[in-house]
Amino acid sequence: MSSQLVDQYGRHIDYVRLSVTDRCDLRCSYCMPEGFKGFEEPEDWLTFDEIERLIGAFARLGVSRVRLTGGEPLLRRDISGLSARLAALPGVDDLSLSTNATQLDRHAHALKAAGVTRLNVSLDSLQQARVEQINGRDVLAKVMAGLATAQEAGFTPIKLNMVALAGTNDDEIDTMVAFYMERGF
Repeated sequence: MSSQLVDQYGRHIDYVRLSVTDRCDLRCSYCMPEGFKGFEEPEDWLTFDEIERLIGAFARLGVSRVRLTGGEPLLRRDISGLSARLAALPGVDDLSLSTNATQLDRHAHALKAAGVTRLNVSLDSLQQARVEQINGRDVLAKVMAGLATAQEAGFTPIKLNMVALAGTNDDEIDTMVAFYMERGF
């Protein structure tokens, strides 16, 4: 390798987060302003060929870890096909995905087969009413189904992220930690 990415402090950069869409099927109060409608149109998104070329260039510069994000990356058509293309690139050793898991039950097996090795899942509460209050949708059962399917597909680790909101879900932190430990997250 002739050159590597190095930041101003001399640290080697080996990790890239790539947003494959700005669209999301949730309306989380801490993420999206109420009434937001400024999404990019798909014709403005990078194509899979462009993404593959971009990540290939990063890999040649020493980036070995790639995380697919969004918005909600599972809303990008043929995300497993893109994942397979990226996982096959020389130098890409770790392909992960951050998701809200509402679509994960439909995609988990294909993502695993495509080469995605790790998942980060946003889950802010185990109480349906609070989930709806925080993200504006009735999705707790879908998220739980997605987590179960991801474990069945063999994803490990599955990391769960909780945004603790004062007066909304901050009293659930201990319950969430117990849930994570019980389920092996």
